[in-house]
Amino acid sequence: MMKDIVWKTVALILATVVIVLVIKMLYPIRVSVGAGGDAPRIIQSASTLQEDFARVAEKCSPAVVVIKTGRVAYYYEDTATSLYNYFHGSPTPRERTVPTGLGSGFFIDDTGHILTNHHIVKQQDVFTVTLQDQTEYPAELVGVDPLSDLAVLKINTGRKMPYLEFADSEKVKVGHWAIAIGAPFSLNHSVTVGIISHKRRTMGLNVYENFIQTDASINQGNSGGPLLDIEGRVIGVNDFILTPSSGNIGLSFAIAGNLARKIGEQLIGGGKIIRPWLGASMAALSAGYKKKFSLNGGVLIIEILRNGPADKGGLIPGDVIIKVDGNTVLRPNDVQMSIANHRPGDMVKIQIFREGKYMDVILQVETMPQMF
Repeated sequence: MMKDIVWKTVALILATVVIVLVIKMLYPIRVSVGAGGDAPRIIQSASTLQEDFARVAEKCSPAVVVIKTGRVAYYYEDTATSLYNYFHGSPTPRERTVPTGLGSGFFIDDTGHILTNHHIVKQQDVFTVTLQDQTEYPAELVGVDPLSDLAVLKINTGRKMPYLEFADSEKVKVGHWAIAIGAPFSLNHSVTVGIISHKRRTMGLNVYENFIQTDASINQGNSGGPLLDIEGRVIGVNDFILTPSSGNIGLSFAIAGNLARKIGEQLIGGGKIIRPWLGASMAALSAGYKKKFSLNGGVLIIEILRNGPADKGGLIPGDVIIKVDGNTVLRPNDVQMSIANHRPGDMVKIQIFREGKYMDVILQVETMPQMF
């Protein structure tokens, strides 16, 4: 009798232990900081993240630069000289540089090439680059691409420069960390942190757009600086913000790193961009059109340029482009970016919807005429 009671007691204790262990595994106990054993682990995790941010700032800041721009102005020393030269036709003006703006940029190789925004260098004559150690160098303009709002400058220091590497921006996810470095309001090498809010955003500002949206604080002067991942790799080039008051409200946009890297390499290689084109004007489909023909996506062709790739490939106004290279398109920008992934001369497979039927068209993309 006593033996049975002992065994039953032991069995009950063991069963209780098993139940407790199972509950702990399925529903782990969560405590607030300062409430016991889990607090050191929470603090350690926060400290690790904090050190990650500090590591990125320390590692990447030397590769980020401040770009000061200026315009050349001509003047005479006094009014009498000015009048004399005006009437006698012997212009001997002096020259000076008028400061006009400030932005950011970053080295993309060790030879001194700097990637920045086109709108920073547009219509400017003089460029001065300030490094993290406050040394300044004159810079020359290597090339610009207004269609993507990117440009490349170069300085010659006689030594190898620290530079930033690119991540695959297509692998960036909404919710990932985003770290910006730049010179907002002339505050050199300021570091701000946020998250990725959206990918593949189009805003209608540039012909070729693939913006990464972030809530990292970006302000005037941040343009052209890098947007980095938690490893310190470039995922975007900070471009602009949406704001009603000129200050940041959490709507910041960066040119996607994959596009920026491709444009930068081409500008360094030849000073200009050789890009393929389709030779067609397009528009998004209306909700009514989609409903009428039971389409989930697609882009309407509204105009075909004579003797362009689309014309030679048999496309006509009124066709709806459904897929490019097997990928469904929803906006004109989707088609443009898909074509941009090719080289002039490549054959591209396009699925269209015409007169109630789906068709596959193979056409050869050509070099876009130089517009700038």
